[in-house]
Amino acid sequence: MFWKKKKKVDVVLDARHSDNRAAYRIAPDLTQPVIISIMGNSFNALNVSGTGVAFRSHNFTVGTQSAATIRLPCEDKIFPVVLEVVAKQADLCRCSFVEIHEDAENLLHSYILELQKRKIRHNNGHE
Repeated sequence: MFWKKKKKVDVVLDARHSDNRAAYRIAPDLTQPVIISIMGNSFNALNVSGTGVAFRSHNFTVGTQSAATIRLPCEDKIFPVVLEVVAKQADLCRCSFVEIHEDAENLLHSYILELQKRKIRHNNGHE
């Protein structure tokens, strides 16, 4: 019956789980990519969060720090960051933001939230 309390279910996470992300990460729409420009080369972000970004390139090694710019499609905003490659799997570069201006970080969080809402609406058939 609907008025009866549901049983509480405890969820136990495996302690060996290595996903130590500090922020929600989302994949940009393929039709409106987030563009990362580093040393004159442009890359599409595979996923982005308030603390980092991932893209494909063979040109970087773990520990590499580089000045970059990020272009968000929603506002067509471009802002500078300093990235550090923190993990590499084949050509997948996982980077964290070493330097990002507070205004840019706020823009990034707003973009991620809006994209998340759009994806939820689309999955629920409202878009």
